[in-house]
Amino acid sequence: MNNENTTNQGGLQQPRSFEISQLPANFGTGRLQNLLVTFDNLEREFPFTAHEPSFPVKSESFFTLTLLRGSMRMIVNLREVEIHEGQLLAMMPGCIFEGRWYSHDLRFCGMVVDKDYMETMRKNVGIRMDLTHRYYNYMIRDIAPAVVENHLQMYKMICRELTREDYTYKKEVIQRYCEIGVLKNISLNNYIDDKPELNKPLNRKEEIFHDFLSLLETYYTQERSISFYADRMCLTPKYLSTIIKEVSGKHGMQWIDEYVSLEAKALLRNSTLSVKQVSDQLNFPSQSMFGRFFKKMTGYSPKQYMLL
Repeated sequence: MNNENTTNQGGLQQPRSFEISQLPANFGTGRLQNLLVTFDNLEREFPFTAHEPSFPVKSESFFTLTLLRGSMRMIVNLREVEIHEGQLLAMMPGCIFEGRWYSHDLRFCGMVVDKDYMETMRKNVGIRMDLTHRYYNYMIRDIAPAVVENHLQMYKMICRELTREDYTYKKEVIQRYCEIGVLKNISLNNYIDDKPELNKPLNRKEEIFHDFLSLLETYYTQERSISFYADRMCLTPKYLSTIIKEVSGKHGMQWIDEYVSLEAKALLRNSTLSVKQVSDQLNFPSQSMFGRFFKKMTGYSPKQYMLL
């Protein structure tokens, strides 16, 4: 997008990996070991840079972002989403996302949370991820003004606690702050209706598509044929292909190729792996076949893409 608001990661351009252990020490406003990192642009302009190429990021942790002002547009798991003031974006581990556009008045706060640490908190407060959220592997929710204010207050309290010297039970205290914030938000009628596409119950065809995506997330580095996924789902390849096209508007092989392409982009940009190592990790028969696939999908050779 060629306008002055374009950014390569919607304001989240560094670093390009969201596994907490790989985040640099100076990222964000506070850190609890490799369990939780806070980040925001409340006190300063975030260092956005216009007209740079956009690169996907794969999150291996839970990622939440609350927009306090402004708006932004992202690609999350191949779907374009817009987030506006008073909305919360939550992405589950495994999401691949890419920033596309942001408004100059953007203000946000967010957290990256280790998946096991988050699971402990979710169990403690009794939160479960329903089928529609699992369907997309992320959620966008409108939140009431009172909840936005509470969320910001709890966020600042957590940030202050993170700046304190280590002490006994620091991890547990911060965990309780997070849990209290969630429970208080719920009591304030926290989450208004989901966006329509996340709120409707899934019909049988959508459930089939959901099951296909679940299998794809598990096997896409190993299996890239519709027949494999159809066999696992006890369906014929033709029927599965028809359902995928009807529900999503794209063919099954498009989903497979785009998922592999996104993973390849993330690995080439966000790791120290060589092109051959990325090719091997994605189980291509040879580096040359990987190169041809990547060129077809992106217009660049893997080495050219690494140098962008």
